[in-house]
Amino acid sequence: MQDKPVSLTFDRFKALVEAYKSNTPSNIVITKDFSVVTDLRYVLQAVLQVGSIFQLQDYRCGLIRSGKATVRFNLLDKELTAGTLVFLTPGTIVQPLKASKDFNLTGIACSPDFLHLALNNDFPATFNRPMTDAQKLLSSTESSFIQRLFGLLHETVSQPEHSQQVIKSIIRTIIYQYDFHFSVVKETTTEHSNNRNIFERFIYLVNNHCKQEHQMAFYAEKMCLTDRYLGTVVKAVSGQTGKEWIDRALITSAKVMLKHSDRTVIQIADELNFPTVSFFCKYFKRLTNLTPNQFRQTVP
Repeated sequence: MQDKPVSLTFDRFKALVEAYKSNTPSNIVITKDFSVVTDLRYVLQAVLQVGSIFQLQDYRCGLIRSGKATVRFNLLDKELTAGTLVFLTPGTIVQPLKASKDFNLTGIACSPDFLHLALNNDFPATFNRPMTDAQKLLSSTESSFIQRLFGLLHETVSQPEHSQQVIKSIIRTIIYQYDFHFSVVKETTTEHSNNRNIFERFIYLVNNHCKQEHQMAFYAEKMCLTDRYLGTVVKAVSGQTGKEWIDRALITSAKVMLKHSDRTVIQIADELNFPTVSFFCKYFKRLTNLTPNQFRQTVP
């Protein structure tokens, strides 16, 4: 059995662009290893439909140029505004929730193999974790500099003849500039509360284990905490119970598989460690008001 595309790969991205516009805009360049965009407003509707959900298989580095959007990354809702730096690593689950009409961004997507090659396997620690997302609001000067780097990459790869070494060098510069900005965040955030650290560790574990582990006891044990204490901290920090976060992760995983694979409902129920398909279907409908098959038939 072959899965359908789970993420916006380069081929899928190009297909969406060409379906939305008769000719691929000159501000978007797509190769087999990476893509670079300097202005995505003409095709954003095709790529990030509100309500769509997908899982990345590559690295994404972006900068919000204008407007604002709310996007759910790995269960957590993030507000993106002009000047916000964003990076996403493979495995990240993305669900756009809302966006202003003037929302626009610039950025790159790189396959893992190509990025490791460009960096000579000298991978910054910031990028060296699966299912990771981060955002930082830049000053106007910092934002302009990042935009110029993306513009330089776009201009270079758009030339009829260009050097792969130069392209790799520019991408390497972009990645290390990102690492610099996010390293500064880590160094200056000294008042990050212990409760917040516990919550973020819990979300990280849920993202990685929810398909097999549905109960708070597992996560509490992994964190060397009691169920009660972990539940109290999660509720205090997020306003939601730990079980609600586990449910969100499970439903998100189910939605990704229903939309982006040809697995049967029985196979999905088994992969998500439900005792029976009937139990899974009732659980899914209780949380979404749709049966799995009804959700599969919805658009997008």
